[in-house]
Amino acid sequence: MLPALACLLTAGAAAQVCTTQAKMAPAQRETLADAALALATAVQANDAAKVRASTVAEYAANFSGSEFLIRTTAAKITGETLRVTSVYLLDAGARAAGDNSEADFTCPLTATTLEVDFSIPSLPPGVYGFAMVEASGGTQPWLLSFLLRQDGSVWKMAGFYSLARTAAGHDGLWYWNEARAAARAKQQWASWLLYNEAFTLLRPAGFIDSSHLDKLMAEQHGATPPELSNGVSKDAPLVVKGLSGEEFHFTGLSTDRSDDGTRVNVILHMHADTADAAAARVRNEAAAAAFVKAHPEVRKDFQGVWVFAENDAQQPVAMTPRDMNQIQ
Repeated sequence: MLPALACLLTAGAAAQVCTTQAKMAPAQRETLADAALALATAVQANDAAKVRASTVAEYAANFSGSEFLIRTTAAKITGETLRVTSVYLLDAGARAAGDNSEADFTCPLTATTLEVDFSIPSLPPGVYGFAMVEASGGTQPWLLSFLLRQDGSVWKMAGFYSLARTAAGHDGLWYWNEARAAARAKQQWASWLLYNEAFTLLRPAGFIDSSHLDKLMAEQHGATPPELSNGVSKDAPLVVKGLSGEEFHFTGLSTDRSDDGTRVNVILHMHADTADAAAARVRNEAAAAAFVKAHPEVRKDFQGVWVFAENDAQQPVAMTPRDMNQIQ
């Protein structure tokens, strides 16, 4: 279960109130949890029609993205046990209709200084809940999170977020500890990438931050290699020299797990200077080798390197996966 979530109120905005589950009336907490569990059960059954019937009208009208997420999530959690772990009540009733600013909520954890931040863009006025449902007992635990909105006497889905809780058999806290160990060993590149994977596994949704996640990001910032201190982009690429003296200009650097969850790979994006896919793949292989040779510590915790060559419109020209044992 994640620590309590919190948000800072936007200056000048109408007050938005968060109530943690510890401070909710039991009936209110149970009703919200029951609604989330019912939705999670429908997702597990791949029953998109049932989920859509329990979705607020404006999202039910354009449901194709949610149908895809339901279908892919259902395949991951077949037979697993579902359990509601956290619920939050988010009162945005004072927001003005048409307000496109972020709705920020502060949810302090009882008897601590910890908090989790909700910062939801363009949230219509209303009373909302956020609930997290763990799916566990199988080969890979999963987290299903739901943004719910009160519609009369019932809760309806206003957002669905799904993510793996482990990658290559390890959870976010394991990657956090590995990142710290790499930082102590002065292995900044491995540390930065491990912090990135930890953050991905520990953040329930893109509009949530917390005291713990802030601490993780601060630690990652402290371990950032100088070459990444100003970020990496097309206009400010990471330049790595190849084995033959050629230069590779990387425009993005991150991590990602394989679809089956058994691997974590380093992800590199670079500009494609050719439209020929075969030539781009050869160049991608050389780029992967150059990156690993420059930063050999990434071999320990990452199973492969995936290089994406993209054109000026950020369209893929060639994607090349390379196992670490293929990279000499």
